[in-house]
Amino acid sequence: MSDNYFHYYILSYFDLKKVVTLSQILHVLHGKRTPSMFYLIEIKNWHHGFSYAPQITRDQLLKIIQSLLKQGFLIDKEKGYLLTNKGQKHCDDYFKQHYYPQKIDNFTYANVKTPFWNSYQLLTQVFSELSYENNQYIPIVKHPSHQENVRQLFQQFRLNKKQLLNVWVKEQLFLLKQMDKEFADVFANQLTGHELIGKTRTQLSENYEMMALEFDFYFKDILEEVLQIVQANKKNLSLNNKVLEVLHQETHCGLSASTFETYELLKKGWNLTEIAKQRAIKENTVREHILEMAFVFESFPYKTFIPSNIYDKLHQGFDKIDTFTYQEAKSDIEQLEFMHYRLVELERMRLK
Repeated sequence: MSDNYFHYYILSYFDLKKVVTLSQILHVLHGKRTPSMFYLIEIKNWHHGFSYAPQITRDQLLKIIQSLLKQGFLIDKEKGYLLTNKGQKHCDDYFKQHYYPQKIDNFTYANVKTPFWNSYQLLTQVFSELSYENNQYIPIVKHPSHQENVRQLFQQFRLNKKQLLNVWVKEQLFLLKQMDKEFADVFANQLTGHELIGKTRTQLSENYEMMALEFDFYFKDILEEVLQIVQANKKNLSLNNKVLEVLHQETHCGLSASTFETYELLKKGWNLTEIAKQRAIKENTVREHILEMAFVFESFPYKTFIPSNIYDKLHQGFDKIDTFTYQEAKSDIEQLEFMHYRLVELERMRLK
């Protein structure tokens, strides 16, 4: 098989023992937001592919899989495919020589990475030009929403520009010191400032002898690390955190637009039935929204949405049998809903 990063990346989704279907991979790449897909991605640790290629078609993915079949890397099995020993060896050998995504293990920042990077580039340029008292330059990011966010940042902190500049410089030094050294170099080398043009992705991928797609995954991991550092160091990175907070809200806190509407009503104290009536949607749709929130948010009040007796009985069932199924739980627990079961299951998965 030719040296095609995306082919090997798709090959990495397959398993020697458990069947994986074309539809499952397609739904991951498209970012399908159903409870079953969130669960599958969570247990398979496929977060790196979530919504990665929304434009890819079924036919395009099928051609890749057919190529893998012809090479003997996969075999047909029960309307899906299994990885062969040959396929596993080739995949393992390939990713010993190429970068494989490894930092993204949640859905939290799926929507905000690109907006944050755009804002960060613009802020870096603005502060750099400010340090030289230069007002005559072309913004590297021209989207009005990012430019407005920069203006709002100056207003919110109520500091003069020089004071804000000093805070920004201190924060960036702190951020870069927290990062992996190579990650920090790649991150900083793309930034544009006074009389300095950042390197392009193409230039950097050539420098690091990576293919374009390989570098794309590499840089997504860098952004994931940056966002995790910002979230974990709010006091030391107050400006960065403010930028992240604003953008996270603008991108629906990682949720779909519809689920975000439900989330806002839940924050006001509305119950499931009231939300369904107000929004003219089914109560089961609201339950699906709650499950989406549980998968997307790093911290979630699972018990809030489960009657205490059902919550306790579910934990007792899982304590006895790790593979405690919904069917087994339903036969033992009255008024059990699937949402209750999945929330407890997810809570236990994360505690592990």
